Amino acid sequence: MIFKPNTAQKVISTTFLKSRILARPLSIVSFDNSQITVDLGHERPNHVSFQTIFLRDACGSPESIDISSRQKSFSTAQIARNLQLAEDPIVVDSSEPTLHVAWKHNDGSVSESDYGLSELRKYSSMKNRMAGKFFRDQQKFWNKSDLIKEMKSLNVDYHAYLSGDETFKKVVNSLNKFGICFVNGIDDPTRNPQTQALTDANTGLWPVSKLAKRFGYIKETFYGTLFNVKIEADAKNIANTDVFLPLHMDLCYYESPPGLQLLHFIQNSTTGGENVFADSFLAAQHIRDSDPEAYDALKRVPITFHYDNNNEYYYYLRPLIVEDPYVRCPETGNAQIKEVNYSPPFQGPFEYHVTRDDDPVLFDAFIRGMIAFEEYVNNAANQYVVKIPENTCVIFDNRRVLHSRLHFSAADGGDRWLMGCYVDGDSFRSKLRTYNRD
Repeated sequence: MIFKPNTAQKVISTTFLKSRILARPLSIVSFDNSQITVDLGHERPNHVSFQTIFLRDACGSPESIDISSRQKSFSTAQIARNLQLAEDPIVVDSSEPTLHVAWKHNDGSVSESDYGLSELRKYSSMKNRMAGKFFRDQQKFWNKSDLIKEMKSLNVDYHAYLSGDETFKKVVNSLNKFGICFVNGIDDPTRNPQTQALTDANTGLWPVSKLAKRFGYIKETFYGTLFNVKIEADAKNIANTDVFLPLHMDLCYYESPPGLQLLHFIQNSTTGGENVFADSFLAAQHIRDSDPEAYDALKRVPITFHYDNNNEYYYYLRPLIVEDPYVRCPETGNAQIKEVNYSPPFQGPFEYHVTRDDDPVLFDAFIRGMIAFEEYVNNAANQYVVKIPENTCVIFDNRRVLHSRLHFSAADGGDRWLMGCYVDGDSFRSKLRTYNRD
């Protein structure tokens, strides 16, 4: 029998409720057309009021989600029009206690939805909703001494990485936690007759390509699918020279900069040329703690990033620090840092705050923050400096870890040849989620 709910919320009697709590970990406390309040047993919070539109929109029945494509068969606006309960919601015993709801839609049709206890708990709090999707609570910001302590766990074998899910999962979690890892024992491509020089036909044969494709696809840029890092005459990029390359991130002038960068050190016998890495998130956190006004300015003032050379003109405006407004630290309540954008070699003239008419107080705080940021990341105590061995590949988070290279000289006959590529952050985070499913 279909009942027509009135506007008053229907509340289950206290005596009946107590008996249901003793009998099962899921019970209904109250309900009306706008929300259903349930008791989740020992889960905190115990009582959670779910909006009915949320529940109907989240329905995973075959009528709502295509079995094959796993795509929704309706829009939120369609089901939100005059949505009503068709009858009292109930708890049923299935593989787990399950909330069963019958819906009456605007066109008079009735549909049914089931929500298991585990699914209800999954959406019962912001912390639970973020679990399995965002793993920023597992990130550990580091300085030099911190990272040195983790070096054993941040180094893995090439063949184990390619053949074993356990090693690859370790790398994925290390990249999330620290933003960097090293793959050792790579086969020397110079000894393979098929990889003497990079061509369009052999990109898939190079070790760095095989490493990257474990994450999914390689992000192609104007550098190509793979790219060589060698000294070039009339170089169009400072990386292809022997001069000091300051701390930076790659392709900040792209609308969507790469998430990961991979650099395979094929040859690295020159004098000098050590690589430097620094955790920009630690620097950002330092400024947030020491100068909140400057930190706020670093989130608000847009920086111009551009590449205008070699018949290419890339351009994008973005602030130094970007927070995720939907993910907050459970301990402090602060929005968590999503990414940092820092690349002085590719920074263009400011578009905003050009004159003192453009909020000079904000811009002064921004400059103060930029100075503090640079001082922090350039402090030797906050840098990990390493001469990366040949046939090792470093993988690092291009939205978090700054990288640099010291001046080097090939006068003593040494050689330097790196091969690199990029992976989208979406591909990396997809693997992070799938490899950490319960």
